Amino acid sequence: YTTPALNTISPPPVHRVIVAQLVAAPVVAAAFLAFSGLAGAWSALLGGGVSVAANGYFVALAFRYRGARDADKVVRSFMRGELGKLGITVVLFGLCLTLIPEVHEPALVAGFAVTYITGVLMSGRM
Repeated sequence: YTTPALNTISPPPVHRVIVAQLVAAPVVAAAFLAFSGLAGAWSALLGGGVSVAANGYFVALAFRYRGARDADKVVRSFMRGELGKLGITVVLFGLCLTLIPEVHEPALVAGFAVTYITGVLMSGRM
């Protein structure tokens, strides 16, 4: 008799969420390029980048552990990931709004929102 592996739960394919967000950000930027010019496109791309960076941090932390044996670690890493995601979002938005003189605020927010919603919808499909 052989002992089965303690952790047979396979990791979820969360990389698909990040890939979908990486696709969504340039698409939004292209739309803003057509309607708002280069400043709008860069701002939308920055907003999408904020969402991807924050969500990437969350994914890296939240899905480090799996299984009942690590349940307390799973909860802690999800909490740390979500708090870090929020902090990264606030800091990156602050940097974009203060350091980039020609940032187009509606495009920045739209790029973030569309990229974020894309991640939420992809998460729901998994």
